[in-house]
Amino acid sequence: MNWRFIIKWVVTFSVALIIYDLTGSFWMSLGILILVAIAESYIIDFIDNRKSKKE
Repeated sequence: MNWRFIIKWVVTFSVALIIYDLTGSFWMSLGILILVAIAESYIIDFIDNRKSKKE
């Protein structure tokens, strides 16, 4: 199993669920979920690019 993938989505879903509890808006929590997923992919790509430049 890919535990890193599972943990990543559990954290992302938890953040969206907390936003939903605070605001009561499903659409806002869905938007935050999408934004967190996009930001996380950009950060992972940035870190991978820095690692490849060092090598």
